[in-house]
Amino acid sequence: MSKTSLSNNKDYLNWLFSIKSRYKQQQIKASIRVNRNLLEFYWNLGKDIVERNLENTYGSGFFRKLSMDMKKHIDDTKGFSESNLRYMHSFYSLY
Repeated sequence: MSKTSLSNNKDYLNWLFSIKSRYKQQQIKASIRVNRNLLEFYWNLGKDIVERNLENTYGSGFFRKLSMDMKKHIDDTKGFSESNLRYMHSFYSLY
């Protein structure tokens, strides 16, 4: 079959669009799974912070220290700013 006959073949085009649709659906499912797992991680990190009660040590700079240490020890990481760590703490406390 030649190139032009394939691009004009309705069955082939329908199959091609089906592949595209299934691929897009799998991309969405993967994104949802990743986001779910990250939310679970953030919730558990908030739980760890609450259970250790380290943020209540006056003047300790706990969130700042944890933020700097996580950035230092976990390569190519983002999302662990001092304010985000406070949000994770609140996220666990609220839910």
